[in-house]
Amino acid sequence: MHTCKNGVKWVFKLETADYPWDSGHPVPYAMEFFDEGGTKRLTISKDGKITVKKDYSWDGCTPKFCFFDFLLGTPDGVVHKDTGRPKTYYASLIHDALYQFLPEIPAEAKLTRRDADAFFLRMLAEYDFSPRGLYWFVVRLLGGLTVSARRNITRKAEGKKTMAPVSRRGK
Repeated sequence: MHTCKNGVKWVFKLETADYPWDSGHPVPYAMEFFDEGGTKRLTISKDGKITVKKDYSWDGCTPKFCFFDFLLGTPDGVVHKDTGRPKTYYASLIHDALYQFLPEIPAEAKLTRRDADAFFLRMLAEYDFSPRGLYWFVVRLLGGLTVSARRNITRKAEGKKTMAPVSRRGK
């Protein structure tokens, strides 16, 4: 298979501002997640607001691969009339960021892969994505492989992942 030259591994980049989403899933304390370079990528507030930080990059709905400069793989849906983005854009953003940092979320936070997948399904419904059930089913079926693989590796584009409870920061 021919690989693409001068391409990036991600499909989307959150370029204009942070993206906050209210999950309705409270956690015992606020958390911040950083890459190896110390850049904050994700925050989760006590009341369950999940915020992906500006400049976060992700690959949308996966898998995707490049073949002769064409991106092939799971479609991200038509453009939503209200957002100007593919219908899966925000759901895949929140889901990918959570999956990236799931191994660092403490057990006492009680925020699991099942929750991340449920958020994905809920957001797909919010943006009227018709095949949401199929996408959710595949994520439930194969998503555990992704989380397991990320437990012991670093994300090439972002480096090692770390978490710091906001309440303990600076102590």
